[in-house]
Amino acid sequence: MSVHQRTQWRRGPDGARYRTRRSFPAGPPNATVLLAGPGSVSVLDGQGRDDGLLERLTGRLVAGGAQVLACDMPAREPNTPSTEADQLVRAGRLSQLLDGYGHVLVRPLVLLGFSLGGLALLHLLRAGEPRDADGAVLVGTVIEEDAFLTSRLPSLDLVYGSFDLVGYVADADDEALPPAVFAPDMYGQWSASRLVGRRSFEVRVHLLEGLGHTLQPCGSGPARDAVSALTSLVGAPEVTASQ
Repeated sequence: MSVHQRTQWRRGPDGARYRTRRSFPAGPPNATVLLAGPGSVSVLDGQGRDDGLLERLTGRLVAGGAQVLACDMPAREPNTPSTEADQLVRAGRLSQLLDGYGHVLVRPLVLLGFSLGGLALLHLLRAGEPRDADGAVLVGTVIEEDAFLTSRLPSLDLVYGSFDLVGYVADADDEALPPAVFAPDMYGQWSASRLVGRRSFEVRVHLLEGLGHTLQPCGSGPARDAVSALTSLVGAPEVTASQ
């Protein structure tokens, strides 16, 4: 199935112009996926490894009949921490993305975010945007504080690569404490326990073997097919790669 795309220019609250893109099948779509990429991906037509993963994932979702909404994000210097201002801009653009395509939105609606994209989606869910969704999938998103979600959704899936290790160092007052490194089988459960909502919802944690933070293969052993795993979690029908 071919992927049809329509790109539009918009202007954010900060005055910056950026593109939004709707990828859709030839026939009427059967679902909507709001896709928020990681901090390594700033433009819709990038050429990096993470860009390639998002492109393959979009193609697979559209082949299953879904429409995928995405947009440009602020460029970010590699290996620098994200700022609150950056996260707010990302959340604002995703909010505008939902509003801008509200007239063609088809349920079920699933939110899918990677790393900083997942944090931006979490910000929206805490603010009650969208008012209700049919599911959310957050990839590589570590939740360190309690998050009260005011949006209504039946389930939320936290997805981590098995090699996505998270390190912490002690602050200046605790110099005697050594650095600590945690694996996703530990911090994934911590993250899940910090999610609460106005209405009860199911939180599931998934570890994908042989993959890293943005679900790229790591190590020398076998690795899960990230695109197939995410397609299944989103709920889109599985299709063969030849389609």
